[in-house]
Formats: sequence, C-alpha cells, structure tokens
Amino acid sequence: MSDDWERHRAFLAVLREGSLSGAARWLALAQPTVRRRIADLEAGLGVALFTRAPDGLVPTEAALGLRQHAEAMEIAAAKVEAARQVES
Repeated sequence: MSDDWERHRAFLAVLREGSLSGAARWLALAQPTVRRRIADLEAGLGVALFTRAPDGLVPTEAALGLRQHAEAMEIAAAKVEAARQVES
C-alpha cells in the first residue's frame, strides 16, 4: 500500500476512535507510528488536523473537510484488495 494511503488510513482511525491510542489498537500499530503518520499528513497538507482536548483529539475544520476524500480512498483501497483476492 502507498504511504499516502497509510497516512489517510491512520487519519480515519484517529477520527473514528478519537485518540491516537485507540487508532493504534484498531490499526494494530504502535502509537508512535500513528502519531508520525498524522504528523506527516499534517505537514504535507500544511494544516493541523486535530486539537487536543481532555477527552481525546478533536478534529479541526480541515479534518472534517478531508474526511470525505479519505473515505473515498478507503473505498478504493478495499476494491483493490478485493480484486487482488479474486486474482489469487
């Protein structure tokens, strides 16, 4: 999978789980890996995607705007994976 998709995948996990630790568990990755992917995505986009709150991470307006794009990538990635399994 591409690095770009992996960053967006981490983004969706954090968005859905509300925390880096929850996203790390869901993705079966170390929390620093998820944090790095989010930081890389933010650096590439030039915007903050989350702000810290007492009960977790809160998505910014930029994150909410990115969500639809990331979800479209998720659907496309699932279709690619399904096609690979059919070919195997």
